Parts: sequence; C-alpha cells; structure tokens
Amino acid sequence: MANPDGDAATGCPAHADAAAGPRPWTPGLPEPGPVEQLLLPDGNPVWMVTRYEDALAALTNRKLSKNLDNALPELWPSLSYDGSKSILNQHMNLADPPEHTRLRGLVSKAFTPRRVADLGERIQRITDELLDAVAEAGTADLKDAFIAPLISTVLYEMLGVPLADRQEFERNTYIFVGLGNSSSPEEVIASVGWFEQYLTELTAQRRANPGDDLISGLVLANEDGDALADLEIRSTVMLLLLAGAETTINLLTNGVLALLRNPGQLAELKNDPELLGPAVEELLRLTSPVFTVVYRFATEDMELGGARIKAGEHVMISLAAANHDADRFSDPDNLDIHRDASRHLALGHGTHFCIGAPLARLKARIALRTLFDRFDDLRLAVPEKELTWTPSLVANSLDHLPVTFTAATPAHTG
Repeated sequence: MANPDGDAATGCPAHADAAAGPRPWTPGLPEPGPVEQLLLPDGNPVWMVTRYEDALAALTNRKLSKNLDNALPELWPSLSYDGSKSILNQHMNLADPPEHTRLRGLVSKAFTPRRVADLGERIQRITDELLDAVAEAGTADLKDAFIAPLISTVLYEMLGVPLADRQEFERNTYIFVGLGNSSSPEEVIASVGWFEQYLTELTAQRRANPGDDLISGLVLANEDGDALADLEIRSTVMLLLLAGAETTINLLTNGVLALLRNPGQLAELKNDPELLGPAVEELLRLTSPVFTVVYRFATEDMELGGARIKAGEHVMISLAAANHDADRFSDPDNLDIHRDASRHLALGHGTHFCIGAPLARLKARIALRTLFDRFDDLRLAVPEKELTWTPSLVANSLDHLPVTFTAATPAHTG
C-alpha cells in the first residue's frame, strides 16, 4: 500500500538526474552520512537515517513519536498542522501506543485476512479486463492503462464507493495524493473539503445500511464496546487513499521496469511461477516504492546512530537507502529474484508495519503473473533515458511506462 507510514508526500525540485531511474537515495537532497541533519527544500531541518540497522532501530524506537503534537511548534506550519483534530490526522499512523494499539486493533477487525483473500478473484477479473483492452494494440503505457486503474479500482470497490461517484472520487484522490508533487495547496484544501463532506455522507449511509465493504467493516468494528468515531473512520479512509494505492502502483511500475532491465531473470520468472513470491519481495527491496518515511519526532533528547537528537526534532527514515545497505544485502543495487529479501524495510517495520501488506502482495502477484503469462516480448517502447520520475522526497514514482508486446493468450474466463 502506498506509504507504509501513511505520510503525505513532501515535494522537492525536480532533480537533474530524473531520467536515471530509481536509486537508493532520496532525490533532491545531498547524500548524508548514516544519521545526519539536512535541510529540506522548505528550509526546515530533518535528521535523515540511512543505514539498515539504524533504520530498523528508528522504526521500533518508542522515543520517536508519530504524534504531531510532539513536533517542535515551529515545524507545525510545514506539517499543515495547527493542533486541532482533522480528517488528516486522526488515523493510526499518526498515533502512538496505546492510542495506536486501539485504532489498529479496530481497523484490523475490518481489514481481515478473509476480506483480503476474497478479493483475489475480483483482482484477477479486473486484471484480465484491463489487459484485454490493450492486447490487440501491441503497445500501451502500462502505468496509465493497466497498473494505476487496477489498483484504484480494487481500492474503490473495497471501500464501497458507488460506481456513479468514482470519477469525482478519483479526481479528488489524484489531487490529494499529489500534494507536493502535482497539486497546489489550494487544490488540496478544496479536495480535502470535498472528502470531508462526501465521507461524512457515505459513513452515515453505511451506519444506516451496512454492507460487505471496508467502510461498513470500519463502522461495525467493535472491541469490548469501543468503536471508531466517525472522524476516525473518515481519517482512516484518507490514510488508505494515500497509503493504499501509491505504494502498490510504484511497486508494479518500477518492478516491471526492473525485470525488463533483466530479461534473463524475467524469463526465469515466466517459466517458474514458484519464484513469484520471492521476486515480489526482491522488487520491494530493490525499487523501494517509498523513498522515505516521515513524521517521527523525538519525545526527549536521545541518541540514534551516534547522532544527538533533541526533543521535538523531526526524523526521517530512508527506506530506500536502508534497502540498499551493502552491510545487510550483498550486491544491493542489482536485481536477484533468488535472493532472500524478506528482511527488507519497504513496507516499514514494527508497530507501524503496513497493515495492507498482504493485499499489496496479493495484487502484485496476480498482476505480474497475468501480465507475463499473457504478453510475450515485453519491452520498453522508448529509450530508457526518456523515462522520468515524479519529483518527491517520499514516493518513488515512475511517471509512465510505455511498452510494446505480443499478446500470447486470451484472458482467463473461469
């Protein structure tokens, strides 16, 4: 799912090396030491963590809070925070235990393994329909024509967004998720207002007439008489919009590109479906769909990786750099679908480990298997140097993935 910590994208100027592709370091910033203080493009300081062991320690350190109240007050404007509760900050990924424990427990009751498993057949059907639509052309932008609509359609269906509302829902999602990249602050404010009103009405409908969708599950979730408040439900949906799509879109887009760069390993994967599970983990590690997780604040003066961090200071963790740490992964910059990459940090770790990880993996396995089963001779339709990535300190997002192919088989009809 899109960012394992559910953090809004922080924009940065386009980096000069935009065509070079995914890399293990956050673009737009100078490469730091293991734990070093940098200035973000907005002028605010941040401690950046890059080594695997330090990242692992930071992701599990209770002295690093996700609660925005623990940030230095002078950082609040850059965090779009004024101390009040809103649809953007009342979810589990901006909470610490015990409140995080409460929220995650209730959300988990709606986000059940059975609900995820039951989506498999629907994911397959949507995958086949999207590939059917481009098969005869022999060329497509895989991100725009296949990957993004697959992930967004699954998310909207899971949430229970009515078909008649999806175009407007998708338009506002694009604006909201584009914060710091393609959307202006004014557009984002208007989009958040639209979601506030729409989700208030949709949640009320589900309370009156619950169904099998995830919002109904959130409404019905109960633990010893405790339940999610309406604001917590709306905020959780906003988290899922931000973190529930972009990570998987980036995984698939960058992952297909990585395999196209390594045709021998792609051929192995096509011939041996048993490699698909390990390959997905290696693609998560190698491409790190989320460059950096943000919004951690020291609750007291502390030491991390030899650096002295003061209470209230902002800490960011470069998952990409950690996943390319040569002390943890041999030959880290190269794809190896036979590698045991299970200890990667692409989906976070510890308390805030991505709650949607099983669904992200399921979507990736189905999408990749079906794409490679149905399309032969898959290759880039443009020189690789023409590919570009969206400028962001957070999302490792390839803008487009134009390819050519030969349709091998029709869609499965079972």
